[in-house]
Amino acid sequence: MASLIKDRSPSPQLDVEINLLRDLLRDLERVRTGQHPGRRILADAPVLENWEVTVRTEPCLKGIVHGHPRIQDRRTTITSQLWLLAPTLGYARTLSRFYALGEPAFGPEDHH
Repeated sequence: MASLIKDRSPSPQLDVEINLLRDLLRDLERVRTGQHPGRRILADAPVLENWEVTVRTEPCLKGIVHGHPRIQDRRTTITSQLWLLAPTLGYARTLSRFYALGEPAFGPEDHH
C-alpha cells in the first residue's frame, strides 16, 4: 500500500503495514531455512478453493532514472511497488529503494 507523506511529522498510519511486513519477513526467513508451516498453522488458515495465479495493479512510479545501480542513466523505467510518496520532501520509497524526486511529469494544474 502506498502512503502519502505530507510533512516531516511522525507517520503512525504506517504501523499496520510495518507489522504485516514484519510477519511476512519472519515467515520468509523460516521457509528459507526449511521451516515450512505445519498442520497446526495450516489448520487455522483460510482455505482457498478453485485458485489460480493472477495479477493486480500496484502503485509504482514511472520516470527517467539517473544513478540507478542496475539501470542505465536517462532510461525510462517503472519502479517496484510504491510504499511512500513524499513529493514535498523530495523522495519516494519503493519496495527496493529510496528515490530522490526531481520534477514531476505534470504540474498540479495538469492533473484532472
